[in-house]
Amino acid sequence: MAIKITCPHCKRGMLVPEQMAGKKGRCKACKQILTVPELTAIAPPQADVPSPEPPSPSHPAADVETEAAALFADEPKPVERPVDTRTVDLNCPYCDEAIHFPADLAGKRAPCPECRQIIKVPELVKKDPKDWRKVEARGPTGARLPDEPALEGAWGSARAAAVGKQTLVQAGVISEKVPPRTMWQKLRWPVLGVVLLVFLGGTGWMGSRWWSQRALGRLLDEASAYSASADAKPVERAALELQTAQYCLNPKTERPAKNANEHFGKAFAALRSETKSKERDALLIDLATAEVDLGGNKEEADRERAVPWDKTQPAIEAVLREIGDGEARLLALRAVTSGLLARGQTERILPMVHRVYAANDADKAAALAVAAFAFLKANENAKAERIAADALALYDNKSPPPLRAEVIALAETLQIKKLPKVEKTDEDKANAHIGKVEGLARRGEWDAARKLASGDAFGEAARFRAQFGLAAAAVDAQNPDRVDLETAMKTAEAGAAAKPELSWQTYRLILLALRTAMPDERIEALADKIGDTALRGRARLAIFRARLEKAKQPVEDTAADTIDDKSLAHLLAALDLARHNTRYGANYAAVIQTWPLPRKAFGALGTARGLQDREK
Repeated sequence: MAIKITCPHCKRGMLVPEQMAGKKGRCKACKQILTVPELTAIAPPQADVPSPEPPSPSHPAADVETEAAALFADEPKPVERPVDTRTVDLNCPYCDEAIHFPADLAGKRAPCPECRQIIKVPELVKKDPKDWRKVEARGPTGARLPDEPALEGAWGSARAAAVGKQTLVQAGVISEKVPPRTMWQKLRWPVLGVVLLVFLGGTGWMGSRWWSQRALGRLLDEASAYSASADAKPVERAALELQTAQYCLNPKTERPAKNANEHFGKAFAALRSETKSKERDALLIDLATAEVDLGGNKEEADRERAVPWDKTQPAIEAVLREIGDGEARLLALRAVTSGLLARGQTERILPMVHRVYAANDADKAAALAVAAFAFLKANENAKAERIAADALALYDNKSPPPLRAEVIALAETLQIKKLPKVEKTDEDKANAHIGKVEGLARRGEWDAARKLASGDAFGEAARFRAQFGLAAAAVDAQNPDRVDLETAMKTAEAGAAAKPELSWQTYRLILLALRTAMPDERIEALADKIGDTALRGRARLAIFRARLEKAKQPVEDTAADTIDDKSLAHLLAALDLARHNTRYGANYAAVIQTWPLPRKAFGALGTARGLQDREK
């Protein structure tokens, strides 16, 4: 007999054989698994329930055997579901590439195939078939539908009487409130700009410094190579070593005191091997003057910035003793005493004079007078008077030394009544006359001094020396009237400058004229009249240096050609030219490569000193 059951899934009724009671099967309609109830669970049919009507022809009775077989048949064949080929099309918001996602990714997040950025896939737009029963609400053509968003900035009837805030802000009627900027927002760009400028400036400075040091090293090596060669003359070697020592004295150089002292020693050794000459004496004057810059106190010596004075003073004294000409040695003594006074080393002057001038002769008396005049310029009159007493004491002997003009000039300046006894020799008389003229001038008795200097009783040489002493006193006193200097210049131009014994006096007159507003052409003309070749070149060099001192820009390369090219002064002028032009920005390292030796070596050292000056 068949059991009538209803599928719990699709609610379809069906008949199954009773032997299937309690077993599982598959619904033929929905293919879902179901369990056939037990026979006991099925209520017996009621008496009043009519028997089922026979199946009508339109609903034939189900074949029980067939349905039972279907229930327990193998798995049904899979139903082929249609493949959804729809895609979601969009442009990537990151890379703007056109991409197509499968429909099953709609509403989910997925990576872009191009840029790999995770984006959200939009939902599919559901397109239902049109239903004629649903009427689409429409309005006039171009009218906005109720469910459409309003256009940005569009005006409607609700806003016809009002003005938008954005419009008022744009028109400047109202100002939009902007939050105040923080301190970092205000300062970040200026600070970053300053940091960048400092970085770029520091990098440029370091690069320039490195390149400059390399250039300096090459220039110094070039000058040193010629100085050590057999082609270098002793005076050339001494001049190069002296200039190198002055280069080393710069505090920025490595171990300035030690290196400078070594080069000073080499310069002195080269000059000692040279025969005595005015050129040699002029270099010794430069050396003695430069060595004053080497001395220093204990603190400077500990930092290797100077050499202790106890070691510097003997070196200066050795150089002074080596000078052969008496006038040249006094000129060096004047420069050294002025340097020591400027550095507060006054107590070293008198002992130095006694050691350099060991003999109690006329040269020592003149040297003491020169030292006393240095103290008078420094307004230390008491020390000047004590030194004057030492000088005059040399003439208290039974055999006094020859009279020197410097001693008489000192005694007249200090108004010392007890003067040395004037011997009957013409030299003593002339020196007494010369000294008295200068002494009267330094006491301010200008008329008496000029009247006495105009006399010609002792010859042209004595008259020129007296006029020079008068002119020196006037320049030291800063007398604006150049009448005394003019008088001495005229006498020198008339012939005194050509006398070999007056070469040093004429050279000193040129140095004196350079301290005034005397025209350079006038001074040059006098320099050309100096009889000694070396001092003529030195005078020209002094004029050239004075011109460079006035010039604040590079000068022409031929500026030093007026100096005799066979003299040491010409080489020193080339050095000064290279130094000056390099200091004021000219690329002279390339210019000197065209110069012949030894001028090229002096130019290289001058360029090195110019680079050093530029750093200052």
